[in-house]
Amino acid sequence: MDKQRAEARVVLAREPDTELSEKISAFLSAHGCAGARYTIDPDILGGIVIYIGDKIFDGSVRSRLENIKQSL
Repeated sequence: MDKQRAEARVVLAREPDTELSEKISAFLSAHGCAGARYTIDPDILGGIVIYIGDKIFDGSVRSRLENIKQSL
C-alpha cells in the first residue's frame, strides 16, 4: 500500500476531545495519510492505537499492561 495515500485506522477507548483530535491529525499528516477511520474500543482501556498500512503505533494501556505482565 502506498504510504502517501494510506488511510489510517485510529482506535481509541473513548471519543477524542478537540485537542487530541488535532494531535492525531498532525501525526497522520506527518505520516502522509489521506484520511482516518476512527473506532471506539473500550477494551484497549485507554490510550490510542494507530494502524497505517502495515505499521502499528500502539500506545494503548492494555498493551502497556501486557508488557509489564510479560516482564514479571
